Amino acid sequence: MITDSSPAPGKLSVIQGKPNPHGATDSQLYLFTGDATTGPIKTVLPDVGVVLPGPSRILQDKDFFLCIFHFNDLHGHLMRFAPGGEEPVFSRLVWQMKTARQKFQADPRKAVLTLSAGNDCVGSIFDELLGSSPQNYQVHASYRLYSAAGLDAAALGNHDFDMGSHLLVQAIHREARFPILAANLSGCREMDGFRFPAAILTVKGVRVGIIGLVTPAVIKLDDSQCQIVDPIPVVHNLLPALRPHCDVLIILSHLGYSLEPGIALMRDAGDVELAQSLPYGSVDLIVGGHTHHVLNQQGLSANNIVNGIPIVQAGALGRFLGRVDITIRNHVASVTNVRLMPTDNLPIDQEFEQQEMQPLIAQARSLFTRSLGRVENDPNLSTDVVRNTFAAGELALANFITDAMIDRLLLTGHNVDFAMIDASCIRRGLMVGKEVTFGDWFNLMPFADTIRLYRMTGCQLHELLQDNASRIDRPGEPHTERGFLQFSHQVCYTVELGHTRAEASADDITVNSIPLIEQMEHIFTVAATSFTRELAFNWEVCTEQSIERPLMILHAVPYSETDVFLRKELVAYIQEQEGVTRTGGARLDGRLRVMRETRQPHGYN
Repeated sequence: MITDSSPAPGKLSVIQGKPNPHGATDSQLYLFTGDATTGPIKTVLPDVGVVLPGPSRILQDKDFFLCIFHFNDLHGHLMRFAPGGEEPVFSRLVWQMKTARQKFQADPRKAVLTLSAGNDCVGSIFDELLGSSPQNYQVHASYRLYSAAGLDAAALGNHDFDMGSHLLVQAIHREARFPILAANLSGCREMDGFRFPAAILTVKGVRVGIIGLVTPAVIKLDDSQCQIVDPIPVVHNLLPALRPHCDVLIILSHLGYSLEPGIALMRDAGDVELAQSLPYGSVDLIVGGHTHHVLNQQGLSANNIVNGIPIVQAGALGRFLGRVDITIRNHVASVTNVRLMPTDNLPIDQEFEQQEMQPLIAQARSLFTRSLGRVENDPNLSTDVVRNTFAAGELALANFITDAMIDRLLLTGHNVDFAMIDASCIRRGLMVGKEVTFGDWFNLMPFADTIRLYRMTGCQLHELLQDNASRIDRPGEPHTERGFLQFSHQVCYTVELGHTRAEASADDITVNSIPLIEQMEHIFTVAATSFTRELAFNWEVCTEQSIERPLMILHAVPYSETDVFLRKELVAYIQEQEGVTRTGGARLDGRLRVMRETRQPHGYN
């Protein structure tokens, strides 16, 4: 840990850091500490004995070439478990990064940097190696491998907080040999000394400034004092203080690409809006993440140069490695080449694979293959049925999950009336009639969703069910994610489809066998996942929905967060039930009935 002296508002301190020994050749690291969110930074105070470097004489007479490799949103997909064995992913990226580093090592005018734009965990089996608390922490596989691979800096992503700040701090402290950056993070005292607003990395005498940003959208902060602040004023606070000390200035952003309609899970600003707000060309590059955009696959697109600032992003899950070349001529930096390299086309760094990757795979494999029981021999639990009919009517797998939520919440001391989920918490179904392993369930439910408790009246529940009826997949219409909710067995009702989506209604509603009409003033406690209705944003804002009545905003209903992880509780429930069984709820029981209108072929009466 590096001590954070927390300078007064308007001031930042600069301390000497330790660059990744496997990273950029001939480098020094300077870390900015303090709060960049409170107002313009007017003073930069180097720590005792620290002297910020001035312009390098190497830039006076000849060009300097800087190669930047970048990736984002790997979500722990360091390798892929496949039926034929493990398929390397990160070891391929390492081969490309190491090859370039070795190629330029002896050249005083060429250098390599490697950056991650966040969301480095949550979504793979390696999450299980983190443990559940600092006391049983094992390893943050991504940070350990990034350190060994020579990563030079990383931004924080929203999902990096999913396991809680205690575990995140533990992971940074134990594994990260590179700076973690997030300038718009404020009030998180636990992270003081473990994350920084900005850094300057000198590489062969060239000063590269990096500002980190994290999105305020869909983020779980377990510290009530911790805030994610609008990134635009924060960058404006930092720029005048940081720019004079940099030959190249990069924003390492986990904001997402743009707030344009149709791009979900964003707030305040994306990279496009940030670039538009800045002085022309005041930043040399924005390396982005969060929205999984595959940008500039055929070279830097003019559409991705905003206000003179190039924006890059490399998709997600390690499918691409991004490369940006920057040429510095007469002390002026220009992005001169941009490309994405498909990871599958890259060779494997066999030394890295054997020495660094395989020991972690061995740990993960034992978890992945652990048996939980058997799956009921019911085709309604299959992947085809789940993917094609989740929002078309009652679903056996959704019944199992929601009933399990109630059972496990009661065991953990949470008194709830019923549970609900949408399709955001599952990716697939199961192999029916077969053994179910932890890996099978992880592939079905790979997200670190926690359970949220809503408090709603009977009137609000009635409104929610009417809203839900308008989101159901209808015969003859394409299926898309509209946020249709499936409920535990305590809620029974009928959806009358009507002739159009606007006419759909929920009728014959009972809760715990009592008509809802008799419980309109009752306060219900309702369990849902922390991501419920988030993926419905695209449909909600597009003209297709056009149902001529207002949609219910679920998040306007009062709710509280819990620290109960959905997947963990479902795994425990499956083990108790000795599999995904009918007795555990994996069956159709008539809790949802759909009354379908006969629809005439298009163009006929």
